[in-house]
Amino acid sequence: MAEGRVKKVDLVIDRGVVISMDAQRRIFNPGYVAVDGGKIVGVGPLREGWYEGRERIDASGMVVMPGIVNAHDHLDQSVYRSLLDHKRVSRDNLLRLAQGLTRERARAAAASSLLELLKYGVTTTQENHWTHFHQDSTDGVCEAIQQSGMRGVVSRGISDEEEFTPAEFIERTEDVLEDLGRLEAEFDSDRIMITSEPTTIIRCKPDTVRAMREWALKREKMWHIHLAQTSDELEEAMAKVGMGSVQYAEKLGVLGPEMLAIHCSGLLDEEVELFGKYQVNVSHCPLTVMRGGNRVPPIWEMGRLGARVAVGTDGSATNNGQNPWEAMKMAIYMQRVRFGDRYLGSAEEALELATVKAAAVLDMGDRVGSLEPGLEADVATFRLDQPHLLPGARLVNNLVFSGLNNMADTVLVGGKVILREGRAVLVDEEEVVARVREAQAGMIREAGMEGDVGGLSTWPEIG
Repeated sequence: MAEGRVKKVDLVIDRGVVISMDAQRRIFNPGYVAVDGGKIVGVGPLREGWYEGRERIDASGMVVMPGIVNAHDHLDQSVYRSLLDHKRVSRDNLLRLAQGLTRERARAAAASSLLELLKYGVTTTQENHWTHFHQDSTDGVCEAIQQSGMRGVVSRGISDEEEFTPAEFIERTEDVLEDLGRLEAEFDSDRIMITSEPTTIIRCKPDTVRAMREWALKREKMWHIHLAQTSDELEEAMAKVGMGSVQYAEKLGVLGPEMLAIHCSGLLDEEVELFGKYQVNVSHCPLTVMRGGNRVPPIWEMGRLGARVAVGTDGSATNNGQNPWEAMKMAIYMQRVRFGDRYLGSAEEALELATVKAAAVLDMGDRVGSLEPGLEADVATFRLDQPHLLPGARLVNNLVFSGLNNMADTVLVGGKVILREGRAVLVDEEEVVARVREAQAGMIREAGMEGDVGGLSTWPEIG
């Protein structure tokens, strides 16, 4: 912009510490972000702030950064939070409860997860919905995303291998493909993308895996799959097909850069190089890995070999929280444990895993994940006077390694404020709380599981 000229725009966010996450990873202190028509039109140090906003957000005393991108989640699983903690996570128990997951309850559950993510500064999330006892439950999740104002990449899952899936949850491939088309017509927009997912390579028949992949490729979309997700799956794969899940995926001819592989924990050593060979995208969910006592996937090695890796929270059934800052921190620390190197990785690399790299694995790197001209104005601000961020030196380290309680002050998606002073703008928070509590209580009651999961604790409860 020529010196001396002032350009009028919709919004200017200024006077904060701007972490751009651009190619040079520049930090402007103080800096500004100019927004017009829902897109970023300028970012830089404050002295270059030759923009006049019709609205202005004074970000003094705050960090301004791109909205966090969550590379994997199950939004409906807030209704299962803590219900399976007192013993090994039981997929059977989850499916028993899921028979009560109606469209309305799925919407209530997803709204709760989205609200939690929003308060941590998340603007985009991947979502896998794989339980379809009620065939329209995915609709409820998509409706919650629409109402939240956030972005979602929604993969509609299928399981059809009788050995691993109860009969009431087995679906026909042709029915699921038809449903994908319906969901795409109903919900695909600039905020939501519908895509396909065979839930795992072992729990789906080979033709189903290929058909779900082909559906996405014909639409130039990425497809998703839980691949080698646990140590148990490795045992299942060895017993069923005589090789690891990733080797089996290679045999089926489905590995490639259009795949988002989720978890990748139950690996044979010789499978690691396949991620680089086929340039597979990986969503690593470290809290789920730890909670399940699974192997730590060597994400640093995967990245070195050519895979693209990001982090996700996963759902609240297998990670009781929706905190992306916790996932960033644990992703780095777990690699240090695996490789025996106390200095492996950095806070900066962790932040990349939940911004630019997460956007890349969701095939959204040209839209979100950084603050650069031409990208969507998805922005999150955080107050720097939060006690855990003090005294203030090494800001990025504080955000990642001290920031499990990082709560956003303001969040914008497409230039529109959806969180202001820590409160949601588009949804009624009290209503979200009431509805998810009601949904969980109803599902427990209908499943006849009050004795299994009810109560405040395994300790005696007196009242």
